[in-house]
Amino acid sequence: MSAEIILRRVELTLAEPHRAAHGTVAARPTLIVEFRSDNDPASPTAVSGWGECPALPDPGYFYEYTAGAWAMLCDVLIPAVIAGGLLTPDAVEGAMSAVPGHPMARSALALAAEDLAARRRNETLAQRWGPAADTLPAGVALSLRTGQQRPSRERSTTGYQGDTSAGGNDNSNSRNPVGSGDAANADLAERAVALAGAGYRRLKIKIQPGLDLVPLGAVSDALRSSGDGDVEVAADANASYRSDDPDHLDALIALDRLGLAWLEQPFTADDLVGHAQLAQRLDTPICLDESVTSLGVVETALALGLRPIMCVKAARLGGPTPARRLLDWCHDEGLDAYIGGMLSSGIGRAADRALAGLAAANRVGDIGGDDRYFTEDVTSPVAIDREGRVPTVGVEGVAGLGVDVDVERLAKLTTDERRWTL
Repeated sequence: MSAEIILRRVELTLAEPHRAAHGTVAARPTLIVEFRSDNDPASPTAVSGWGECPALPDPGYFYEYTAGAWAMLCDVLIPAVIAGGLLTPDAVEGAMSAVPGHPMARSALALAAEDLAARRRNETLAQRWGPAADTLPAGVALSLRTGQQRPSRERSTTGYQGDTSAGGNDNSNSRNPVGSGDAANADLAERAVALAGAGYRRLKIKIQPGLDLVPLGAVSDALRSSGDGDVEVAADANASYRSDDPDHLDALIALDRLGLAWLEQPFTADDLVGHAQLAQRLDTPICLDESVTSLGVVETALALGLRPIMCVKAARLGGPTPARRLLDWCHDEGLDAYIGGMLSSGIGRAADRALAGLAAANRVGDIGGDDRYFTEDVTSPVAIDREGRVPTVGVEGVAGLGVDVDVERLAKLTTDERRWTL
């Protein structure tokens, strides 16, 4: 009887480049962890549990990044789990407990342990973490197309393009880095209407200084004209505004007239005071994303008088267990919450669906059809149905994540691999 941990670096290509204030991602490396065990008496074949570390190529969105997370997993975290000798969720969490920080790397191992435990018991993660809804309303993030963007700092080896416009003070669209403003806004509005027609119930529009009121207004007007005014529209600033910049504050206050579902993370992650002060000047709810790194941080936000919507991302919290704890806390405190996405492969998105099915995740999250993500993925795609809903369990009868990993495609997309034996 034996068990093995396999760490793979997988290169995915987005179906369409993803643009946010912190940069643009087109090629998407991600780290996939497999816990393979052949010591289960109930199964004649090896059972594998899967996890993912969705750190981005560069530390623009969060301090963890792909190469750094690979080193942390190889040099510290996986050896600690190997030394512990067991791949159960409690054992894995205990083995990592002495290592501070690095939640995305930790989350990959925690999810693999949860998935392995669920598959051994022939239950889905939704059942293991439940009770959970059977289907979820579809939501998606949307941005101005990157193809119209003027050249900027570029890191071609990772597919990441740094965005020099995020910190500018000019809130007019005359310095629009996406170019041809009217055409770009019309294209954004057209795509929003198409997504609403496909059944998406919440559209989260990426904004930044100089690219805020006009594109958001174009989307809102187009949805009303198409008869889709009931579709929620939210704005996601990805911490690109400054609370000490009067122009930035004026621009954010101007968004209040649009009736947005929420304004997400206008300021930096540690500027909780700025968020609390802005909330007092707006009718639009404030949502925290980058700030949500621990329960202690969000307790501080409440102590400052802020009652935000919470964007809960398991990878940024260290795995599904702290994510579920935070969701339970939000429910107890009467705070709205939703499950956010990290441009993960089908493995990470399957876990997100299981979390999003929990009752405490009461707002429409970043859960949509898999066909919107990558040209090729490591799992079979899960689609939204005619009613605009996504199944919590992607493939009926499949335990754990609720999807099968295509091992042949995984091998094709793998660019590096390390193995450890217990």
